[in-house]
Amino acid sequence: MNKIKLFIFIISFGLVSSMAYAEDTEEEAATPSNPQELLEIVRQGQFADTRQQRNRETEFRNEKNKQAKLLSDAKDERARLEREAARLEQQFEANEALLVVAEEQLRERLGSLNEIFGHIAGNTTEARNIMESSITAAQFGKDREEFMSALGSKMNEGIKLASIEELETLWYELQREINASGEVVKFNTEVITTDGNVENRDVVRVGNFNVVSDGQYLTYSPSRGAYSELPAQPAGRYTSGSSDLLNGDAFPIQFAVDPTGPQGGSLLDSLISMPGTWGKMQEGGFVGTVLMIIGSLATLLFIWRFYELWTIRGSVRAQAGSATLTDDNALGRILKIAEEDKEADTETLELKMAEQILKERPSVEGLNWVLKIVSVVAPLMGLFGTIIGMIETFTMITLFGTGDPKTMASGISTALVTTWLGLMVAIPTTFMYATVNNISRGVLGTIEEHSTGMAAKRSEGTLSLIHI
Repeated sequence: MNKIKLFIFIISFGLVSSMAYAEDTEEEAATPSNPQELLEIVRQGQFADTRQQRNRETEFRNEKNKQAKLLSDAKDERARLEREAARLEQQFEANEALLVVAEEQLRERLGSLNEIFGHIAGNTTEARNIMESSITAAQFGKDREEFMSALGSKMNEGIKLASIEELETLWYELQREINASGEVVKFNTEVITTDGNVENRDVVRVGNFNVVSDGQYLTYSPSRGAYSELPAQPAGRYTSGSSDLLNGDAFPIQFAVDPTGPQGGSLLDSLISMPGTWGKMQEGGFVGTVLMIIGSLATLLFIWRFYELWTIRGSVRAQAGSATLTDDNALGRILKIAEEDKEADTETLELKMAEQILKERPSVEGLNWVLKIVSVVAPLMGLFGTIIGMIETFTMITLFGTGDPKTMASGISTALVTTWLGLMVAIPTTFMYATVNNISRGVLGTIEEHSTGMAAKRSEGTLSLIHI
């Protein structure tokens, strides 16, 4: 019996300790001195748990009642909204029926006016699209565009016909735009520079085609409502008359007009984007660069050889007309051999002079062979670049197909440019080679002619120097 009491005591003590720590009490738990006190502590704990449980049950019942009330209120609100929705739906259907009747009555009363609405709305919309991108907008302002938009919206509604004043204003704006196409007007307005700054400048508007200022073509920017400088200008032959047009001093004035666009001309944009001669050369790539270098070197070589041969020919001709032999020219050095060796027979003399002619030939012919090689190799290099460009073109076709020609433009451009560069180098070089080769042959012919004449005189027994 005592063991049972001791066991119960140990268990009860553990329960009491756990309850004390759970409630986070600051006071130290009382230690029971006998089993009776322990039983009392356990009973009090059970009573406290029972009371707490009852409080929780009471709170749960109260919360349940609140939720039930909220649910009931929500159901009542849903029923009310359903009734309201049904009423509104009926009203909507009734309004739809009334609207159909009203629209039918409106069509009967308007009659042919509906056609007028359509014509005015269409013309107004088209005119607004033209005027908002026209170069005259910077001069006439945005008021006409706002008027066109308001009138177009009114006509699209098809309820109220345009007034006489609105129709007259529409006619006026259309007529003013037509008249502007035949005018050359000078006025001051804002111009957007290439660096983003805004300046007030005097500009000249040529019809509704082009605008120029300070010798430059301008374009119209609808988003900013002002003229702006082009990033680049066309060739000088197109801009040469722009300054004269602005000054207006001399008449008639030659001026390049681009009538292909409302903002300044799409043809003008094409001329700007079109690369010049140097740009076309750059499109040739590596092969084009090599061809340009070879062509430049061949040109320099031709200039040097032409000057050298011209000097040699001049000295040979001077020697041919002189009785005094000098060593500063090829003919003088050859004839001097016969002068110095008067006792030699004709065969020996011919051999010695032939030997000297062979020595003089390299200086006369020089590097003419280089020009001949360039004239032959340049077209072949151009053909090589053409093959590279076509390979690139076929690669683009394989990757992207033939839907967009721009994807093939680069390869085709390389192919054609290299061919063009090859011919541009080869054709002048051929003429260069023919020129220097003809001069060289003429000099050698003169030398051989006089050498043969000297040998002939020697064979006839004439030992004196031939005077030519």
